[in-house]
Amino acid sequence: MTRKFLQLSKKDDFQEILEGLSIAISPSLLKFLNIDLNNTVYVCVAKIIIPVNVQTHSLEKQDIIFSSDLEKTLLLPKEIKTFLIPYYNKNQIIHLGPVIGILTDINDNKEDISFPAIQHLCKELAEELVQIGGFFYVFGLQNFEEDKIYGYFLDNHTWTKQLFPYPNVIYNRLHSRKADASTTFLKLKKILEEKEIPIFNSKFFAKDETNQLLADHASIDKHLPVTEKLTEQGFFSMLKTFPILYVKPVHGSQGRNIIHIEHIDDHFIATISSGKKKGKGQLFTEKKKLWMWLKNYVKNKSYICQQGIDFQKWQGRPLDFRILCHKNYQGHWTITSTVARIAQKDAIVANLAQGAEMKAAKIVLNELLNTENASQKLEELKVLAIKIATILSENTEGYLGELGIDIGMDKQGHLWIIEVNSKPSKKLEEHIEKTRPSTKALLDYFIALSFSPCLKELSEDE
Repeated sequence: MTRKFLQLSKKDDFQEILEGLSIAISPSLLKFLNIDLNNTVYVCVAKIIIPVNVQTHSLEKQDIIFSSDLEKTLLLPKEIKTFLIPYYNKNQIIHLGPVIGILTDINDNKEDISFPAIQHLCKELAEELVQIGGFFYVFGLQNFEEDKIYGYFLDNHTWTKQLFPYPNVIYNRLHSRKADASTTFLKLKKILEEKEIPIFNSKFFAKDETNQLLADHASIDKHLPVTEKLTEQGFFSMLKTFPILYVKPVHGSQGRNIIHIEHIDDHFIATISSGKKKGKGQLFTEKKKLWMWLKNYVKNKSYICQQGIDFQKWQGRPLDFRILCHKNYQGHWTITSTVARIAQKDAIVANLAQGAEMKAAKIVLNELLNTENASQKLEELKVLAIKIATILSENTEGYLGELGIDIGMDKQGHLWIIEVNSKPSKKLEEHIEKTRPSTKALLDYFIALSFSPCLKELSEDE
């Protein structure tokens, strides 16, 4: 990806003698950028474009100096020393970046600002961008105005609130469906549309809609458990057909509020995945009483009823696989991580938020199958995940850059799609000391979206 860019280093040499809105660069860089000093030259950072005076000095080709006035006008943090600039240059505009905005839930009332759900990701991004170029900041729905954003910038392990320009690209990490559906978020999306700023993974998936999109494809449909909207008639019909059912909230996440129902002989056992009664089975001898209890539990909220599958277990514990998929700068889906999630002994779901343990998928598959079959099954998991990601991105409005796809394997080795997450957990593999492949993949996508017009024209010229 970075082969399409030159890395520029911001220097402070003789900055004080540059007057007004000015930059200083070397004659070789001037020639490389094909800049004509007889015409107006612009510097563009994020969505700010400023006409500048260009001075040439005996600098290295990769060096650039901003006047103090220009630095303030561009709202550049003084700590940022490196930028990427695309090789492709037209219209006398010097594009510097990328500037990345991460939208998440922020409590401004706390003195110590932190983002627990994405803390490790932010640390990795900060470390990588120091090496690559550009910068990112984090902001909440309460932090934006029409032409500026008050965001948080990581400087020396401390988050400081500063004024920033609108970024090149925004990554949506709001963790609340309520926030995603708020009028404030809709207002922000309208501003971004007007400014032509891409925002990716801008909403949570609804389980019923996702299931229907995938069911329309024959190669995928065979991997989908029978799924219907929860109704009394449909529930009784499925209860008669399948010994195990799962009742799931259409807009649920993290394995919360899922009900496991097992039909044994002449009675039914219902178990809830989360809350005070987590893991405690409730016995019903009549299906009508079971329905009345279920109806009261869901309280007119949207739920689906799904065929339960007798999944393969690991040492007697429920097991599934989480495949992380990311779109690269060429727009192709790639696999960045495949892990096995192993539930607690008596749990009904294998979500990390519900106490599941994580292991490398290859290790678990090797224990369950012989080595040859394990490698084949791992490849099947990846192929299926890529198919799912491709179908959903082609049929979803807006940008999708990453997906967490949960797949189970039954005792005959058949793969079943459990769920697709548009905002997968960032806590996976936090123990890894080096930057995770998923973070590097996100950076590739950030850069591609940030400079997409430049990269598109560069590709057409190549």
